[in-house]
Amino acid sequence: MSNNDIADQVPALVWTADAGGVVTYANIACRKYLGHPFAPNTAIHWDQFVLEDDVKKVLDAWRSALTAGESAKVNARLERFDGQYRWHKLRIQPIFDDARVVSGACGIAMDIHDFVKAGEAYEVGERRLRFALDAARAGAWEWDMGSRTARISAQLAQIYGLERQEAEVPLQWLFDRIPESHRAWFARELTARLHECVPFELDFPIELEDGRRSWLRTRGETDCGSGTTIERVFGVTYDITEQHDAQIERERSEQRYRALVEASSELTWIADAAGHTNQLGNWHSFTPQDGLTAGCEWLDLVHPDDEACARTTWSNIVKAQLPGSMTFRLRRRDGSWRTMSARAAPLRDDDGTLREWFCMATDVTDERAAAAALEERNLRLQVAMRAARMTIGYLSLDSWTVCWDSVDALPGVPAGTIALPYDAALHRVHAEDRAAVDAAMRRVALSGEFDKPLEFRIMMHGEESWLQSQAVLQRDADGKPWRVIASAVDITQRKTLELALRETDRRKDEFLAMLAHELRNPLAPMRNAIALLRRERESGVNSCELVGMLSRQVDHMAQLVDDLLEVSRITHGRIVLRREPVLLGTAIYGALETVSSMAASRGQHLTVKLPPAPVWLHADPLRLSQIFVNVLNNACKYTDPGGSVCVTALADERFAAVTIEDNGSGISPDLLPHIFDLFAQGERTLDRAHGGLGIGLSLVKKLVELHGGTIDIASPGPGRGATVSIRLPLSHAPDVPAPLHDEPSASGTSHGERAALNVLIVDDNKDAADSLALLCESEGYHVSVAYGAHDALAKAEAEPVDAALLDIGLPDIDGYELAGLIRQKGGTRPVLIAVTGYGQADDHLRVQAAGFDHHLVKPVNIDYLMSLLAELSPAAASPHAD
Repeated sequence: MSNNDIADQVPALVWTADAGGVVTYANIACRKYLGHPFAPNTAIHWDQFVLEDDVKKVLDAWRSALTAGESAKVNARLERFDGQYRWHKLRIQPIFDDARVVSGACGIAMDIHDFVKAGEAYEVGERRLRFALDAARAGAWEWDMGSRTARISAQLAQIYGLERQEAEVPLQWLFDRIPESHRAWFARELTARLHECVPFELDFPIELEDGRRSWLRTRGETDCGSGTTIERVFGVTYDITEQHDAQIERERSEQRYRALVEASSELTWIADAAGHTNQLGNWHSFTPQDGLTAGCEWLDLVHPDDEACARTTWSNIVKAQLPGSMTFRLRRRDGSWRTMSARAAPLRDDDGTLREWFCMATDVTDERAAAAALEERNLRLQVAMRAARMTIGYLSLDSWTVCWDSVDALPGVPAGTIALPYDAALHRVHAEDRAAVDAAMRRVALSGEFDKPLEFRIMMHGEESWLQSQAVLQRDADGKPWRVIASAVDITQRKTLELALRETDRRKDEFLAMLAHELRNPLAPMRNAIALLRRERESGVNSCELVGMLSRQVDHMAQLVDDLLEVSRITHGRIVLRREPVLLGTAIYGALETVSSMAASRGQHLTVKLPPAPVWLHADPLRLSQIFVNVLNNACKYTDPGGSVCVTALADERFAAVTIEDNGSGISPDLLPHIFDLFAQGERTLDRAHGGLGIGLSLVKKLVELHGGTIDIASPGPGRGATVSIRLPLSHAPDVPAPLHDEPSASGTSHGERAALNVLIVDDNKDAADSLALLCESEGYHVSVAYGAHDALAKAEAEPVDAALLDIGLPDIDGYELAGLIRQKGGTRPVLIAVTGYGQADDHLRVQAAGFDHHLVKPVNIDYLMSLLAELSPAAASPHAD
């Protein structure tokens, strides 16, 4: 049998190759494993069947065998026919020719794949065990009870503080590491476990050489051999110092917590996982004893009105297994119901399973009442601050930053909290006030001094506003300046009113000066006329001229007073327009006629342009005339002699437009915006050539607006004239011509017919009473004069009175009461005539209510009074009088 036949019988892989590595023979096992026939005349190198990672070491062994002529061994992975690589142990044996020269080599490969994998698995297991022991801080040990020694692993040696890796130490050395306080207990427990030959677990402390104490847990088993003699004990030991310390801390924490719960006023209870009460803590000290029955649920003690809500909330908390809170009321031992805020926390096992609930309830009745009171107080403060338009600001002294809270109270500033650097905030202060504000803030920041409220202006979005501020310095806990707290109140409206009042006060002073001047103007000629009348015979002056002079000056003074009263009536809404159809042309021509004498005396030219068709207005003819007369009078007054005044009237579908244009002194731009203000006039001079009180245009504007119209005044400037434009609503033409208004005419009764009329005059002003008596006597009436109410009553009782002229402002009894007393006298009721300086609408109503028949306002129109008395005389009253 040949060598090849023998090789085919071998289960190992056998092949031969020449010195170049080309396979020359492969046995049956090799051909089957590699899946290659190795046919003759095929050059196949053996290394193509070796895993690439192993080729180098196999090649090195191949070369070593050929070079040294000795066999070489190596482990490598060879590729099987199915592509799997399996571990083989290769032995490469050199082949010698007849000359003992190496001509090739023979390779034999034994399959060791399963053995290698088993070794690898063992190594992995060992590594995992070491890793697990290291991670668990556990070390392995084995006690030899015969030699009384212990072999310990490197990890256990480290636990005991030894620097060696694995070590063999006496058992006594291990026992000596246990503190004396635990040594007897450990020996007793260990002996019992060893004799029982059962697995055991013991926790014990050890003391290290550096003085530290560690806690260990050892688990072991006993090898009792075939008999009862203990041969060896083996096991592992864990370092449980952290767990032990944590457990001790938990126990201490529980003790502290129990002490805290017992010492606190909070109510506690424990409930099982389903929410049923297991234990009520210190409820016995809070709730009435009759409520704490056996098996009592905490929900049974809740206020009836809160029970349903509390039960639902508790059920939801238990169902969710998450912390939750509740609010409800409980009855206290004194019988009062207290509001409780409760919190429930789930307690779980190590695996996360819910074990029970711990709950705590705190009495928050007082806190809620205090919070409600605080909220109410803050709300009131907020309302007060909003009503006062106040905000609070803070100046942080560490960063010099200014903050405002809720600055919606300030105009032009958005609501919310804003913060600005100090310089930026100071820049918003008006330039004229900036230095004072900066000085005040720095003074209070430095010394805490803030003398008095500071008023200043700020600019917000182009608007100027006034603020009033107070400030205090707040210090920190160390007494160092921390911040400045300042209040800011919007006083813009107040300052505007102050400025307006100052302007009004200035105008009032001006007006009083004008009024004194205007009143003195007519008084001068009146006084001169009186002096001339006294010297009539000596001076030879015509008394008729003097009477005319006096009449004109009295009329002028009366007009001044009437203008003032008109403004007051309109301002207080006491004027009632007596509207009727009025032709615009008639009103304009009537006004022109009134001012024509003034214009003629100044050589001025009056022109008028009216629409060709009649223009009707629904207006008060008297007030309409007052409007045009006042405007035309101003035009003539402020136009130089020889100037012109032009009146133009136009009409559209709804309005009539009347324009009065002059080429007079014009109006300055400064005065034009205030031209309709009360007491406003143009530039004044000491001679007061134009005169007047400056109330005319204000009166005109109010009358025009009462008629539903508008008035505007324009002027290019001083010396360039002015234009007054009046627009009034139109009216339809009347079906019946407007009624005519006749002035009362004097009676034609003669002096002789009036002699029977008895007149009583009552006035505390002797001159006024006597002069009026002389006028009545000059008409032939029988006159009695009284200077007081009591004197008047005596005269009324002494002789009959047909007409009584009573002053209202008497010193002892006023005219209203006197009128009632006179009416109560027996005999014929006299005609009562009020003669007074009170001429307002409510004065007229009060005169009527007091029983007066007529109301005359001083200075009295004498012609009207004489005609009124003439109508009351017996001859006028009866056509059959003698």
